[in-house]
Amino acid sequence: MKLAKILLLVFLLFVACCFSQQFSHLAQYGIEYSFYQLEKPRPIRIHVLKIDFSKNLVEPVVVVAKDPDGAGPAEAALTNPFELAKDKNVVAFVNTNPWDSFPDEKGRKNTNWYEGQFVNITGLAATGGKIISPAGDGCVSVWTDKTGRFYISQFPDEKIMSEGVAGWYQIVKSGKIIPKQSETLNPLTGIGIDKTGYVVWLVVADGRQKGFSEGMSHWELADFMLRLGCWDVALMDGGGSSIMGIIDEKGCMSVVNSPSDRILWIKKIRPLPNILTVRKKG
Repeated sequence: MKLAKILLLVFLLFVACCFSQQFSHLAQYGIEYSFYQLEKPRPIRIHVLKIDFSKNLVEPVVVVAKDPDGAGPAEAALTNPFELAKDKNVVAFVNTNPWDSFPDEKGRKNTNWYEGQFVNITGLAATGGKIISPAGDGCVSVWTDKTGRFYISQFPDEKIMSEGVAGWYQIVKSGKIIPKQSETLNPLTGIGIDKTGYVVWLVVADGRQKGFSEGMSHWELADFMLRLGCWDVALMDGGGSSIMGIIDEKGCMSVVNSPSDRILWIKKIRPLPNILTVRKKG
C-alpha cells in the first residue's frame, strides 16, 4: 500500500513536470507556468502563471467585448475568449469580471450565456485609461498604472490607471487571509501580486468534475496563493467562466485548464464580456 502511494506520487510529479515543461518557452517573456495536481483533501488541478512585469518584456492589456447598443444599458456582448485574445502579441489570458444579463418583459434573466448576449459588466473594466464600466458594485478592483504595476483596492486611482478589471472581493490582504469566505467548492480564478505590484500570479483551479478536479473553497484558494508568495489576492469570477489560455511554441493559443461548462458531456468554452491578456512588447 505504501509503495503504491509512493509510485502514485512519483507519477503525479512526473505529469506536473511534463505539463510545466510544455510551456518552458514562456521564460523568454519573464513568465513561468506551473501545474499542480492535488489529491488531498480532494482531486484538484491548478494552473499558475507567474509574471514579472518589471522585466518590461510583456504588458497587461484588458480586452473588452464590443458595446452592442451604443448609448443603451449594455456594456458588452458576450464573446468567445479566443476572439478577445486574437491579437498576435497575446501570449496568455485569464477571465476576470463577473457580469449580469438583462431581464425580459416578464422580468426573467437568461443565464445560459450565449455569444452576442447583451450584458452589464460588474465592477471596473478599463483599458488604455478609458473606463468602460466604473468601479463599484461592492467589488474589488485590480488595476495597473502605465508602468505595468498592479494594485488591488476597492477603487482605482483614475489619474494614473491604465488597465483595470474587477473581482468579487479581496481574499488576501497584506499577507493575511481575509475571513469572509465561502466553503462551497467551485472552479476559481484568482489574481495575486507581491509587495512591489510587479510580480503577478494568475491562478485557475478547475472544479465541478468529480474524481478529476472537484474545485476549491475561497479560503483554500487564498491559502494556496499565499503559499505561492502573494501579498494581496483578488477573487475573480469563477464557475464555468474560469479559463486560462496560453500560446504554445508555435504561437497557437490553447486553453490549458478544463472549463466546467458542458453541452451533452462535451466541454464548452463560455463566452465572456472581457479578459485580462498578457502581451509581448515591441
